[in-house]
Amino acid sequence: MTGHRSATLAAAITGVLVGAAMVSTRVVSPDASPATLAFLRYSIGLCVLGAPVLLLSRTRFPLKDAAAISAIGIFQFAVLIVLLNYALETLSAAICSLVFSTMPLFTMCLAIALGHEAFRLGKLGGLVLAICGVGFLLYSSTSAAGAQASDPAALAALIGATAIGAVCSILYRPYLRRYPALPTSSLAMCAAVVFLTGLCLATGEPLAPSLSTVQWLNVGFIGLSSGLGYFCWLWALAKIDASQVVAFQALGPVTAAAIELALSRQPPSWQLPVSIALVGSGLLLACLRPAGAPRAPAASGGQGHQRQHGQHGNGGRQPQ
Repeated sequence: MTGHRSATLAAAITGVLVGAAMVSTRVVSPDASPATLAFLRYSIGLCVLGAPVLLLSRTRFPLKDAAAISAIGIFQFAVLIVLLNYALETLSAAICSLVFSTMPLFTMCLAIALGHEAFRLGKLGGLVLAICGVGFLLYSSTSAAGAQASDPAALAALIGATAIGAVCSILYRPYLRRYPALPTSSLAMCAAVVFLTGLCLATGEPLAPSLSTVQWLNVGFIGLSSGLGYFCWLWALAKIDASQVVAFQALGPVTAAAIELALSRQPPSWQLPVSIALVGSGLLLACLRPAGAPRAPAASGGQGHQRQHGQHGNGGRQPQ
């Protein structure tokens, strides 16, 4: 139970950091291309994760698993973020967070279809309630949202990023049951940084754009939050169902809206506490398991690899 609560807390931290990073991205995106901003984001994030890995980790990945984790990392940390950054150039952080918060429904449908999770009506109801809470928060700004939502390319990029996040959440599970989260996230992020470096060079985008001091501070925050946030996200994925972990993306819009409200120095509207109550209730409902309910089944082939690589990463269990 303690591990379940810790994983839930880690997932919640990730959701909050995602919302905060979206606000910072909006500050930087006018003067940095999506690829450049993604490169800076994960270069800093890799530095955050890389130092502990070099000092503490002795995990060794077989070539096949290393290639698979790297490929997932490129989609999760590079392609997804480039698409998201592109959407944030024209859509508000709150609107992007709203669409991004539907990722749990994508994830749950995929997990059930692949047999990784069992369908539970309470979980579905909780996810829908959390998303409704996000939608309620943004309902008062429908006029602005409608103007911004008229960009079909930005919306397509945002939906694509959401779908990629759902697929990667499922694909990570087998590897997170074999290896600790820290070296796994570092390898995935390293592959993404290499990919983004090549993308920037191929498209002529600068690796170090000309930014103001405030923008560089926001870049630093984005990188730090990415390193911490994605470690928490992967660590939680190894402990609880992927749809439960991704459900906490619903905290992103609430966080983004609260930060943007504070920055504008406006008094909070009554919609904000109501939305927080709806999102919180939905997440609680989604994460509750009936008494005596079995744990989510391990990913196919995970147990065999745990025995095979038991000496690398404490048998697939994360360090407590």
